Amino acid sequence: MLGWLDIRLLNKGPRTWLARAGDRLRRIGDSIPRAEIPPKLGFGLLFALLSAISLIPLWSVRIPPMQDLWQHLALVDVIHAYDDPGSVYADYFLLPTAPKPNLVYYYLTHLLAYLAPLEVANKLVLSLYVVAFPASFLYLLASFGRSRRLALFAFPLVYNSMFGYGFVSFILALPILFLTLGTYRRFVAPRGPGLNLALGAAAGVLLALVYFTHLHVFLLAALLCFLLLVMHRDGFWGTLLRAAPFAPALVFFVPWFVVYFVERTPSSSGMTFGAVGKFFGPTYYKPSRILGSFFHYVGDYFRDESDDFLFVLLMLVALTLLMFRRAPDVPEGARRKVGWFDLEVLTVAVAVTVLVLPQHIEAQAIVSARHIPIALLFFFGWLGADQAPRRIVFPALTILVVVHILWLGNLVRGFRAFERELDGYPALFERVEGGTRLLKVNYGQESNVVNHGALWHTHFFFMLEKGGVSDVQFAEYPHNPVQYRRGMVPPLPGPDFYNSPAWRYFEYVMVRKSTSPALRPVQDSLDPVADVADWALYRVRPGPVPRPPDDQAVAKGRRKELDVLGVQPPGVSRGAIHDAVHARPGPRVPVLRRGIVEPLLRAGHGASRPAGRDR
Repeated sequence: MLGWLDIRLLNKGPRTWLARAGDRLRRIGDSIPRAEIPPKLGFGLLFALLSAISLIPLWSVRIPPMQDLWQHLALVDVIHAYDDPGSVYADYFLLPTAPKPNLVYYYLTHLLAYLAPLEVANKLVLSLYVVAFPASFLYLLASFGRSRRLALFAFPLVYNSMFGYGFVSFILALPILFLTLGTYRRFVAPRGPGLNLALGAAAGVLLALVYFTHLHVFLLAALLCFLLLVMHRDGFWGTLLRAAPFAPALVFFVPWFVVYFVERTPSSSGMTFGAVGKFFGPTYYKPSRILGSFFHYVGDYFRDESDDFLFVLLMLVALTLLMFRRAPDVPEGARRKVGWFDLEVLTVAVAVTVLVLPQHIEAQAIVSARHIPIALLFFFGWLGADQAPRRIVFPALTILVVVHILWLGNLVRGFRAFERELDGYPALFERVEGGTRLLKVNYGQESNVVNHGALWHTHFFFMLEKGGVSDVQFAEYPHNPVQYRRGMVPPLPGPDFYNSPAWRYFEYVMVRKSTSPALRPVQDSLDPVADVADWALYRVRPGPVPRPPDDQAVAKGRRKELDVLGVQPPGVSRGAIHDAVHARPGPRVPVLRRGIVEPLLRAGHGASRPAGRDR
């Protein structure tokens, strides 16, 4: 009897005691109030954290590898220091006197430069883009009734190829584009009865802001808003009211379009957009070439293909969520059912423009390919993040966050490798006199680290550091706010610069040592000034006085129709002039022939050499 009790206590007693103790602990735990994080708050905290760490690559180096950035920043310096004592900018450039497109980046950076150094002001503006890009895409998704989780796909595309190309006004306009589309969609397709006129007014202001930020993005925004208007039209008066937000931007755009596109008014240096009938001088690529370069225009930043693997992971996550996508629930009897698929329609429309529009036009490079990242981002809005099971969504979004963190780490690594390639590049100009002129020999200017032309415009540190002047070709474009004064466009002698007397217009010559042409023909005319890594800077000696024809018109516009001002030289054909004056030095651009350049130099008007200043 006692033995049986002992066995029962040993077998059941401890387990019963442990079970009772566990029940007591569970009851105590249940009685303690839990501080659960609401799902929206948790997502917001994650979103804010990802936005903050996205700034790390931009601020990890002084000189981020962005192709066109430094020429744009040099033009900001022209605006900012235009009236400074000793500045030579007023002798070369004209500032805008009327509202024009593409003003926002220049003047926003200019105003911030009163509070911080110009380079810091530039990074503050770029930081605004980095933070606003995913946030504005989140707003767009909410406006179209899509899952907020899909906004996480925007983070790996913040540093897209347009960022690498340094299209600063273009990328700054992208968040405004997303805000415009989201606001306009809420206005034309209200969730309740009646239209919200405040949303319509906000859409009108945003459309005008896009116009003043970047003309190209404004035209795309107008197209997409027009498609939304068609899909959500509601009778004559309802449609007319929904079209009202277009009015403010059109007040500025239509006169500008008539002057520069229809009447073909040239810029102050003589460049036009080309003829409307010829679609502005287009250059088309074959579809196979567009498809082959798809990722290049999305985010192919570095030559070592480190970002290719991360992009494959990104697309695998997207395709996984695409499997669970369900079509929108269209109510029975709903009119214009296509309005329930409006984001899909916009995605297809943007994709079609990649094939239909030219790759380049006469006054702008890379036209249609700029739409590739936008079309991809819109496509991510199709995915079924809310329809998929939690066991699929949670790992997929976790991988997406990890991909973004790895992408940022890869960017920091690549940016620092590029900075090592530069190796103190701005120090080249420490011993340069202020207010002088620099010729960069455009030969072998590709980076060994970055795919885009990150070294094409870095020589504009000469302007940022010393307030001098170099070949600011952007000031020749009709859509640029800052223009050259007539007759003050520096010449472009080409890589074999010594074959043209025009090179003596410059006080300094900079070459890349590893790829530069032999300087033997002019070595007696150059004095070494600075030598940094792969770069060498020379001072042009004040040599013998040039022959009379050679000291004329070395500073004037390379215009398509030089005979407009009566300067077409005899014996030189219009086609030869076009090839000479529109050449853009680069790896595949032929050197300007002496037989064309010299008659052009003899035919023009002289230019004064303004006094310099050291900043």
